[in-house]
Amino acid sequence: MSLTKGELETLYRHESRAILKERLLLVLKAEGDGMIPSLVAKGLHRSRSWTPDLLARYRKEGIDGLEN
Repeated sequence: MSLTKGELETLYRHESRAILKERLLLVLKAEGDGMIPSLVAKGLHRSRSWTPDLLARYRKEGIDGLEN
């Protein structure tokens, strides 16, 4: 279940948990803006290997996949 860019932006703005906010930003930039996931990871000071797992979980489980 993928969300629209607008829905992702709304969730991001209202999220108070830092870890989930960071993961939402990854999805927003990669899925919503079409940025290359490894560049998003670099901008967030994360390893390139961090992104594929989280994006796969989001694509499979939606927002629930971004939880720990």
